[in-house]
Parts: sequence; C-alpha cells; structure tokens
Amino acid sequence: MTQAQGQSAAREDATLSFKRYILEESSGFEAEPMADLYRVNLLGQMLDRYDELHERGMGETNCVERVKYEFSSIPRWMREEGFTETADIGAQQSVSRWPQLTEDEAAQYIKESNEYLHKQTLGVALCTACVAPMMIMCGVGELVWELEDFSVMFGLVGMFGMIGMGVYTMMTAMKPKNHERIKKGRFSLSARLRKKLTQLSELTAPKVRKRKAKGITMLVLCMVPLFMGTMLEEMWYSDVWPLFGLAGMFAMIGAGVYEVVMGRDEEKTLKRLLETKDEKR
Repeated sequence: MTQAQGQSAAREDATLSFKRYILEESSGFEAEPMADLYRVNLLGQMLDRYDELHERGMGETNCVERVKYEFSSIPRWMREEGFTETADIGAQQSVSRWPQLTEDEAAQYIKESNEYLHKQTLGVALCTACVAPMMIMCGVGELVWELEDFSVMFGLVGMFGMIGMGVYTMMTAMKPKNHERIKKGRFSLSARLRKKLTQLSELTAPKVRKRKAKGITMLVLCMVPLFMGTMLEEMWYSDVWPLFGLAGMFAMIGAGVYEVVMGRDEEKTLKRLLETKDEKR
C-alpha cells in the first residue's frame, strides 16, 4: 500500500470515527432537518481541524483524539443553538398538561394580535381626536364669514364621522384565534421556540421604547399648537388661529395615545407568549 493510499484510508477511518462521535454526542436531540444540517457542519469542521493537525506532523490517532477533545461540548452548543432535546420533549409531555405551541401558531398569533391591537388603538385615537375637524371647520368659518354656518355644520359632520369610524374600527377588530388559550397560558413552548421568541422580544424592545417615547412626547407637547395659535391671534388679531391650535392639540393627543398604547401592547403580546400557565404555577 502506497503512502497516499494509507493517508486516504486513515482519513476515511477518521471520518467514520467523527460521524459516530457526533451521533453519540447529539443523540439526545430531536431528529429534525436543521439539527441534521448542524451535524453535517460539525463533521466538516472536525475534518478541517484533523487535516490542520495532521499537516503539523501529528499522528493519525492523536489527531482523532485531539479533535474529539476540542469538540467535546457538542450537546452544550446544540442547546445554545436552541435545538430541542428528546428528554425535554418527554419531560414536557409528563410535566405540562398543555399542548405545545408550534412556530407557525406563534407567528400567526403575533400577526393577528398586532392587527387586532392596531384596529382597537386606531379606533380609540379617532374618538380622542374627533374634535379636530370641528375646530378646523370653525376656523374656516372665521376666515370666510359667508360660510360660517355651513362650516360649523360640516365640522359637526366631521366630528361625528370620526367618532363613527372609531367605533366601527373597534367593533370590527377580530381577536386572534388562540387568544383565550394564550391569554390563560394553556400552552407549552419548546426550547427552540422559546429562544426565538426571546430573541424577537429583545429585537422589538428598542422599537417599543422608541414608540412609547414618541407617544409620550406628543402628549407632553400637545399644548404647543394651542399656545402658537394664541400667539398668532395676538399678532394678527384673528380668532381663527386658536381654533386651528385646538385642532392641532387634539390631533397630537390622538396620535400620542396611538403610539403609547401600540408600543405597550406589542410588548405585552410577546411577554404573554413567553409566560405559560405551568410557569405561573
């Protein structure tokens, strides 16, 4: 047997040894496509390390043992990646009374929940800012006296129209299909899904804080348009500016309420998914 053939045979033996080692170390994890792909990547990394050590002059047997030693943390790495352990599945089935929530169900719940919250909050914002069209049309009436009565009536129509749209939007909002089940915590989570939801919660947190800050800022500064309208009234002696200022104030209040409530409820949705009834007990 030539030296090249001997090296090829040794590498094949090392490959088989690494495959058996990976399968033994990862035997406690669920058989799924992503886990299998992870095992294949591990094999490639182990073979690359084997070749590197062999090129430095280390013997075949020592190379194999050294690589196995360096890759002795495979179970811990797979847990950190969020792969589900078969032991966890059995424990969840024996400890938890509730069925496991799938990734598709969680994604669907988040989508439907955000749509429901958007409609509910938009309805509240419309009702809150309903006075704005009334103030705007009254201001138009001050500018064009011939249209004063018409403007006031048109403003009333706009105000009640916004109230009607707000009520309609709230009443037609549909709760998510799994709303009651998730609200009461009657579900369990796999380690992989919990990790994904935790990562999503961490990514969403800055956006939620920014949204809350934006809404609170608008609520704090909502009087600014009114003050500006009063100042312009003193400059040009016209009653129209305070009316426009009032319209701007109510519009800012409505927008601020929308941002604050949406930011709070988006955060609450993810927290609700991460808190099962088994944990509450």
